[in-house]
Amino acid sequence: MPSPWDWLRYLETEPAARKFLIKSYDAMKIEHPERLSFQQSSRFSYTWRQARAFYDAADQCDLLVRPTLLFYGCTHLLKGYLITRDPYYPRTSRMLQHGVTTRKMKKSPYQLLADEIRPQKEGLFSHLAKIIGDFPLQNRYSVSQLFSYVPELREECKLVLGYTSWQSVIRQNQSLLAFPSVPQGTLGFSLETFLDFLNRLAPAGIRFFPAEGSSAADAKLVGVSAAKGCLLDQHPLFAEAESELCFWSGEEPFPLPKWAVHYMLLYMLSMLSRYETESWGELILSHTLSEVYLVDRFLDIHQRVFPGYIHRMLDCAWSG
Repeated sequence: MPSPWDWLRYLETEPAARKFLIKSYDAMKIEHPERLSFQQSSRFSYTWRQARAFYDAADQCDLLVRPTLLFYGCTHLLKGYLITRDPYYPRTSRMLQHGVTTRKMKKSPYQLLADEIRPQKEGLFSHLAKIIGDFPLQNRYSVSQLFSYVPELREECKLVLGYTSWQSVIRQNQSLLAFPSVPQGTLGFSLETFLDFLNRLAPAGIRFFPAEGSSAADAKLVGVSAAKGCLLDQHPLFAEAESELCFWSGEEPFPLPKWAVHYMLLYMLSMLSRYETESWGELILSHTLSEVYLVDRFLDIHQRVFPGYIHRMLDCAWSG
């Protein structure tokens, strides 16, 4: 199966970068797409090249420095996507700030899962949130909360955190979903209430309806229709976890989009790696802390799935 990098490397050439940007800007009805694409094509192509260099380096390095390389790789992938949606990026130097922050003073002994990340009003994070789609943000997020938002970590979160709110959904075909019968949370709702709940949160172009046999006792069978270009993981309660579709069955706050969760976690881990070397060393070199298991698994998952996630976002913009 081809790697997403096989396709992303195509954008490292300036003619390909210019062609892609012209189509993206033209699709958004932006004036002068040719001129704007010419202005951004060099930045665009070098952004993808540098992203790949960071991920290649992270693949070869020790866990001590891996989060820093992956954070900058992730940042470059997101900036590359951002250029396709905003031909004037960066408009100001404030957009070059990270847009999230952590506690300046760490408590001793340091507890990673209790640490916090706070979104800021300006910077890359807030600008991406506006461009990709506004969603409700809390003032702060704990590291354990962000880990619980990663669907690929649902089994690891059961072991380390003691819970997961993600449930696997069986796709019977393109338009039929089978939800597990779970007494707690939203999956415990009646089918009528459950459908109303799903549709209330659904983006335009995605609708849910009762399916034949939906009264089965062992599962909720739900039909789904999606307009062209709409992906089910654009719904705030669904996520693609590699080959599986997962559903968030917990209560609010609902999970953040994948890009936001990965960005904030990598920011936190990279800050520890760069500036809190004692706490970071004790965390990852200790055999008594289960948090290192979550960290190691998350970094592996990020490196495996995030480039493909960005590829799909670009592909949707391209085909749209």
